[in-house]
Amino acid sequence: MQTHAKQVVALINQLPKKDELKFLEKQPGNKKIISETNQAFISVINGLRSLIGDVQTNSTTIPFKQIEETLDSFLENAAIQYDKMNKLSFVPKQPQVQKTNQAKPKDIYGFANVIQLNKLPFIPVLKYKHYAQTELDQKIIEAQNNPQQFFEKYVIDEFTHPYYEEIMRLIPQDFVLEVPTKINRYRDLEPPIMINNADHLGELILKIQHEVDQNGYSEIAVDLEHNHQISYLGITCLIQLSTRTQDYIIDPFPLWKQLGEMLSVVFTNPRIVKVFHGADNDVQWLQRDFGLYIVNLFDTFHASKELQLMQNSFQFLLSEYCKKSTDKTYQTADWTQRPLSDEMIKYAQIDTHYLLYIYDRMRQDLKKLNKPNENINNIPNYYIENVLKRSKDTALKIYKKPLQDQDQSLQTILNKQDRRMETKSFDLMVKLLELREELGIQYDQNPRYFLPNPFLFKLVESKPTTIQELKSQLGGDKNIHEIVKENLWQFLKVLLEFDEKVPTVNIIQEEQLNTTQIQIEEIQPILQVEPLKIVQISVNIKKFQNKNKSVVIHHFRNENVEQIQSQFYCESPFKLLNVFYDGLGTQIFQSMKEQSQQQKQQVEEAQQQRIEKINTSDFIQLPKLDEKNIDQQKDLDIRLNNTLQNQHGTKILKRHQKIEQQKTQKSNISNRFEIQ
Repeated sequence: MQTHAKQVVALINQLPKKDELKFLEKQPGNKKIISETNQAFISVINGLRSLIGDVQTNSTTIPFKQIEETLDSFLENAAIQYDKMNKLSFVPKQPQVQKTNQAKPKDIYGFANVIQLNKLPFIPVLKYKHYAQTELDQKIIEAQNNPQQFFEKYVIDEFTHPYYEEIMRLIPQDFVLEVPTKINRYRDLEPPIMINNADHLGELILKIQHEVDQNGYSEIAVDLEHNHQISYLGITCLIQLSTRTQDYIIDPFPLWKQLGEMLSVVFTNPRIVKVFHGADNDVQWLQRDFGLYIVNLFDTFHASKELQLMQNSFQFLLSEYCKKSTDKTYQTADWTQRPLSDEMIKYAQIDTHYLLYIYDRMRQDLKKLNKPNENINNIPNYYIENVLKRSKDTALKIYKKPLQDQDQSLQTILNKQDRRMETKSFDLMVKLLELREELGIQYDQNPRYFLPNPFLFKLVESKPTTIQELKSQLGGDKNIHEIVKENLWQFLKVLLEFDEKVPTVNIIQEEQLNTTQIQIEEIQPILQVEPLKIVQISVNIKKFQNKNKSVVIHHFRNENVEQIQSQFYCESPFKLLNVFYDGLGTQIFQSMKEQSQQQKQQVEEAQQQRIEKINTSDFIQLPKLDEKNIDQQKDLDIRLNNTLQNQHGTKILKRHQKIEQQKTQKSNISNRFEIQ
């Protein structure tokens, strides 16, 4: 019963408070979960009350079994609902990610050129090793200089950890193992020192180094604030660092290109203990962004495991050792925004402000442990050394890009969701994951946020064959992220090609259902084609080159399918398929044929007008023939011949004679001349 009571208290302490609930209720999906949680709690509490109410005041038998069962039910429901709320608060069902046209920190602060946004394996970014016992691998330098050429030459998925030897050779040091019997109380919370330029960062490093020189060692607490929604690889937004006397907040954006080289002097110094809580992700983010590696890590998460505490979260340690609580409101805040609010700065500061005090208290508790069965050799610092050993394993983690090793990533996803999948479905899922990763790189957005994993499972299970079915499986137009909307045909292509199906293309007026439609442009300058109704056409799968516009140029024959296909470029290969071969082809080519005939007729008329203009314009004004005065006409003809010969030569005379011959053949020859 006492154990159950402790669990109840611990869970209640972890649940959001009144103000936090108001904040969480505003997030998508949370309101329903909170309502379910309330109902579950009320139901169990009422059940507990009814059991207690059934006990008579003079009864000597208390229904402990029933009460314990009720408490078990209460704890189970509380844990389930708490997990649901936590997941929703961290990963909303339809997350709000940064718009593609919104400026990213890498562009604002000018470090986009150092982000490895490509399909190549990750290359460590450090240039020089401080406190080195071995030299930096020359392959890393070679890869940094010519990445593409390097990976064509070598087949390498990942590089050896640059500080492997330095971390593995480090033995437990006295200043970590020796815990003072009396521990000073943690400092009061005061505003931290903000660091956003190299001069201030240099001053901090000198202070830490001075402490090492004076005492022989130093201890710092470190934490990161990270954003993995607005970019493909994720981005470190803040570095919090606390010494025994002061808290610091480092803004990495303006220091991005020089921060790694400067802080490496601290992070790789074996005489400086770096205290983290749950550093698994932090050590990889520091590698990815700044080329920082941690030598002499103490992870309080591993200490909580070694102590077998009820929970292992930092919030629990803060409550357990400092009797403090944190406001969870800013767990999902956008840490890329600048300037940061005072509340956000305070929230970030707390993560390291109390951590050195917790580190001291936990080492005390580890010293007090006495388990002879597990400590056969009676090693005095057995449990602290176990924490240091586990912390070494964490420090040796190597960062990998999300696109690497998709099979293993998928297996991890399946294990987390407790799913099983046939081999064929597994292969299809891998292809969808690869497409999602490629789009993530293209748009520099986190794939899991513009297309969460559950939707991929739905696509594998349902295998939609049309755009409308695909949209339905993804939650409808309003819920589909714009990146997915722009590439629906690519996902459909993967699904159809994998099953070798002949797809059915739905061509729908945009004003009716707002779906992608085939746009016919530049067929002829004045060609107008009626908007098409919903038509279904069976088609064959073929690959076509992607372009920004759909263009059909100068093809009017229905039977000339191959030439039409070769000229039709569009955003998706499925927009063409064989759309001009059946159904639509008849309508479109009929319109094109009629227009062609009209234009041909216009061209012929224009040509005839030009001929007539040439024939009748020009060179002289011919007199009209007067039948009543034949002599006069003969005289005019003689004068005309003389004029033509004198002024224009024999060529014009011959032409004039030819014209005269044509005139004599027409009955209306007299109407074609004007007398001056």
